[in-house]
Amino acid sequence: MMYQMEGIMAQYTVYITRKIWEDLRRHLEQVGNVIAWDEDRVVPRAELLTRIHEADALLCTDDDRVDRAVLDAAPHLKVISTMSAGVEHIDVATAVARGIIVCYTPGATDEAIADMTMALLLACARNIVDADAFVKQHAWTTLTADQFIGADVQGSTLAIIGLGQVGLQVAHRGQGFGMRVLYYDPRRNIDAEERLGVQYGSLDDILREADFVTLHVPLTAVTAGLITEERLRLMKPTAYLINSAHAEVVNHDALVRALREGWIAGAGLDVFAQEPIGWDDPLLGLPNLILSPHIGAHTYESRETMMRMATQQIIDVLEGRKPLHSVHFPDKAA
Repeated sequence: MMYQMEGIMAQYTVYITRKIWEDLRRHLEQVGNVIAWDEDRVVPRAELLTRIHEADALLCTDDDRVDRAVLDAAPHLKVISTMSAGVEHIDVATAVARGIIVCYTPGATDEAIADMTMALLLACARNIVDADAFVKQHAWTTLTADQFIGADVQGSTLAIIGLGQVGLQVAHRGQGFGMRVLYYDPRRNIDAEERLGVQYGSLDDILREADFVTLHVPLTAVTAGLITEERLRLMKPTAYLINSAHAEVVNHDALVRALREGWIAGAGLDVFAQEPIGWDDPLLGLPNLILSPHIGAHTYESRETMMRMATQQIIDVLEGRKPLHSVHFPDKAA
């Protein structure tokens, strides 16, 4: 379909790095030609660098590294719309300097990630993964009194690090389980304290008190490596660490030692510095660790919301409208 813009017939090219629903693909065809990577794997780097050359718009996910090399290969690019709440995988500074609008989808996955956080927490507390294997491997001939013995969640203390939207949703869920909820965030949230009854404390103090620690901070220069060896040693030997935010927030080697040496009881991780995780990563050999392959946002509802939001934002930018969520939008779109 041809689109009239400022008196010139213009047909744009949109490159998509993931499968999207057919109705959304047709929606994008309002503004021009759609080229899609339709395989169920991350688009190869060489393919991205080749296809991006003709693209006016890029629809991607946080698995796609949109760095300076990709931007250099995209002389016509006007908008990047990522199906993710964060933009750490995009060279935003270079994109903005070149007049490229960077859009993202905050809030679309908050509920799903909060659910995943609680799923990992409960699985750790009640040894669900090991118990499942025990039954399926036909090992259940008898059960001793202390086999798969777990920890009570009700009445325990939950420490939430980062009380953004996901952190708030986890606080709601924790309270539903009868947990005492503590939090740390650089910006104290008095409203949440009054409305939800969550208690503010310093990072080190809540680590000392917690039975379960969940991480919900963005990845920044400040939060990278936030959970150091020293901070892991502050935690109780009966405590669990749950990370569904960013792997880099936790010192990898210190976490391995903490789990091996029993500084903490265990951990549940949905995020990794290298994805897929390397086969030689020592995390894989730890019995007191539950791992999931970054599926926190993998629900039908959150995927639908992300796809629809990201798709519409491309159309908005190409048709000269301000998108719902963008890192920077000039007074007049480029």
